[in-house]
Amino acid sequence: MRSVLKAPILQARSTHTVAIAIVMIVVVGIAGAALVRLLEGIDWDDIQRALARIGWHRLFAAAAVTALSYVVLTGYDVIALKIIGRQVRYRRAALASFTSYVFSHNLGFALLTGGTARLRIYRPAGLGIGEVAHIMVLTGITFWSGILTLLGFGLILQPGDVAIAGMTLTYPAHAAIGAAGLAILGAAVLALHWYRGRTLVAFGRTIPLPSVRQAALQILLAGIDILLAATALLVLLPDSAAGLFPALLLGYLVAIVTGLITHAPGGVGVFEAVMLVSLPEVDRATLFAALLAYRLIYYLVPLAIGMLAFALHEIREARVRSA
Repeated sequence: MRSVLKAPILQARSTHTVAIAIVMIVVVGIAGAALVRLLEGIDWDDIQRALARIGWHRLFAAAAVTALSYVVLTGYDVIALKIIGRQVRYRRAALASFTSYVFSHNLGFALLTGGTARLRIYRPAGLGIGEVAHIMVLTGITFWSGILTLLGFGLILQPGDVAIAGMTLTYPAHAAIGAAGLAILGAAVLALHWYRGRTLVAFGRTIPLPSVRQAALQILLAGIDILLAATALLVLLPDSAAGLFPALLLGYLVAIVTGLITHAPGGVGVFEAVMLVSLPEVDRATLFAALLAYRLIYYLVPLAIGMLAFALHEIREARVRSA
């Protein structure tokens, strides 16, 4: 009987995975086509010259800001561990956070890529699958709370019409959207105050809820992390683009969210297309060159470091088990 029930479930999961893969391929294809269209009239020589104009000082500055962003990001796991009441050394928590995020950022499918990395790193510390799942839920909430906060304030404080990913919103419209997002976040924090000390039961498991102080720290950390990530892109642009940071930040938030929703690995194609549309004031060759450098600095270099760190962790744990 169990095998009879198991077959349809496995088939459903397989169908779901195939469907997601097909949607991802279609989205990446559409984004790639949009990107090619946006880059019409630009020669590769123009992009090469724009890359040369970035200069080593900007590349090092972007790398430094990126490193600081990933250091702040490790706080996601630290707070999540405190919420679920588990004590783990910061070095292990930082490794779990860093590797899981660079894998999910670049490869997509966070539950599979980032979840596997976290489980492999936390399991020797005594954490089970359920606790790792709690950590992933809490870190996900941390990230989305930061997105909602920055997007809310950005839409309210930005005067006049706002152009986001090719759509133009009047001030009343985008201010109302921003206020609604902040209201949702405020209601969630208020609910934590009312239900402080209680737990949430979902799918037969008991999930600890963060305190208001922990929730505020989650929002603050995520906000700082995302601001630093956007700043890493800003420093790769000419000095004249500094005044465009509010527009860059809004476009960056939309690009990140769009990439996550589509499951495109690293948001490739999607991220670049949205950013090109969001910053029409910047020369396209200059902006695309900055986006190429940003993908190298913020995505690919951390991925290489994360793969090396994860491999060293696996080798060390294998030696411990064999001993």
